[in-house]
Amino acid sequence: MKPFLTAGLAATLVLPAPASAAGPVFHDGFESPKVSGQLQRLPAGSHIGPWTVTAGNVDLSTAGLWQTPEGRQSLDLDGDANGAVATTVTTRPLTTYRITFALAGNPAAAPLIKTGEVRVNGRPVHRFTSDTRLTSLSRMGFTTRTFYVVALSRQLRLEFASTTRPVGWGPVIDDVRVDSCLVVLCGG
Repeated sequence: MKPFLTAGLAATLVLPAPASAAGPVFHDGFESPKVSGQLQRLPAGSHIGPWTVTAGNVDLSTAGLWQTPEGRQSLDLDGDANGAVATTVTTRPLTTYRITFALAGNPAAAPLIKTGEVRVNGRPVHRFTSDTRLTSLSRMGFTTRTFYVVALSRQLRLEFASTTRPVGWGPVIDDVRVDSCLVVLCGG
């Protein structure tokens, strides 16, 4: 599959090919603010460390509720509505970035398949699903997801959004990382 640039991705280029990491640019595991119980529902406009809730609401959940892959907290992208969170990462133009994150689904209720997407600068660049059939609160089944983008400006606005229907028990994310990469693009 060849890398491509479309008018719709004016600020990014999505790459399906692997690249080697050159260094971390951003890393966050939703550890701030510290939740005192099992979860805290946060509406649009709320801040979670470097993130802002941009749509609906989300549940910042702790290891007291379910297994977390990193740290003490993770983020359910559904509160009682489909939610979204975004942050801005400083980048260098024409540099490739590897974006990784841990993904599971809230197994507490239907649907079995949780869905969502990652948007970069407002454009969907990565869609994801998590199947909760063989998971539980103590064994969430987190997997690491990875994709690549090329920055064409000095900033990437990175947004994670739930598209799960019905709403209320969505995809769960944690350990979001952005690394600058060394990559060679070849024609052919």
